[in-house]
Amino acid sequence: MNKVRMVQLGILATVGFAGFSLVWVFGPVYGAMIFGRPIYLLPPSPQRYAESVFEIAERQGLYVATPEFATARAKAETELEYVDTVADTYPIIDAVLKTAGGKHSALIVPGRISPERQSAPLPEVTTQEGIATLTLPPTDQQWDGQEYANAAAEPLVKSIQGGACGVIVDLRENTGGDLGPMLAGVSALLPDGEVLWFSSSGGDSPVTIKGNAVSGGGTPTKASAQGKFRVPTALLIDEKTASSGEATLLSFRGLDQSKTFGLPTAGFATANMTFEMPDGARVMLTVAQNKTRTGETFGEDPIVPDQLTAFPERAAREWLRTQGCDIHA
Repeated sequence: MNKVRMVQLGILATVGFAGFSLVWVFGPVYGAMIFGRPIYLLPPSPQRYAESVFEIAERQGLYVATPEFATARAKAETELEYVDTVADTYPIIDAVLKTAGGKHSALIVPGRISPERQSAPLPEVTTQEGIATLTLPPTDQQWDGQEYANAAAEPLVKSIQGGACGVIVDLRENTGGDLGPMLAGVSALLPDGEVLWFSSSGGDSPVTIKGNAVSGGGTPTKASAQGKFRVPTALLIDEKTASSGEATLLSFRGLDQSKTFGLPTAGFATANMTFEMPDGARVMLTVAQNKTRTGETFGEDPIVPDQLTAFPERAAREWLRTQGCDIHA
């Protein structure tokens, strides 16, 4: 083998080793942040499994600058010395995530699904006395978001084109899920532009609506039904309205002819990054709060409706009649 060939092989070996080392060190963290899944070259030990999540939490978590997070991570590092299996790390990781991101953060263990992933119906629209009522249930990125968006948008647009003079958007019991299909479903009622921002220490990231398409929040989705309508819109909320349900609510905040009725929400008006671990566990880490067009920022406090009432639908209909939607006048 000549000297040139030996040099080439040496360079390749050096580059290969450097690449291996980079993936070994940074693969778990940047794999999760970029590709939604940590990259491990070998099955991780329980300690490396947990420490990878800790590193991601420290880089992205909403509350990592607090003394509580530093204390929680130090405690977790000590506890890791005594674990034997990956399953042993689950409660340790969950505690660190909740300190890093707050109550909206969690480790979902393999085989367990979040509440919004359990069977939920598609959106429905009914029209009564000139008022269209759109019920938006929770959704999830594992479902067909396009079907969800169309199930809301198509009958809503048809109802308004057919003469509905006002809309009720029912977000009660909407525990959250995938924001993109939800906003696409109500995009006919929202103006084009930035309707919401995810606010973090790194700045504000906009959720944008263009026509009947949504980007920047959840799965990018475009509803099949086209059109924009300026009609008075009442939103119904309760203590189960959470996460993306709250984000959908806040997308209407500050708009003329929009008002909320019901009970204070659950207080999960934050944005999560989610990724799956090699064993199927899912990490949900809160990385931002919701910021509205009014400049207000919402997080873990319940969102109080404009009108507190135990009978929100009745109150909403009464208000809509004052907005020119009185078919009996």
